[in-house]
Amino acid sequence: MGDLSNVWDWSFFWGTFGFFMKSVAPFVLIPVAIICVGLLISVIVNAVKGRKD
Repeated sequence: MGDLSNVWDWSFFWGTFGFFMKSVAPFVLIPVAIICVGLLISVIVNAVKGRKD
């Protein structure tokens, strides 16, 4: 195959990836937080229902 280290500019790739993650992360955390809170509420509701039975 040969030496592929000169084909990719990894510092540029990781810099761009880091910038993308920093700019997108807050918007990704909102639905993740909503899903986690929903799961937590469902676990609590199921535990309370199971205790009453």
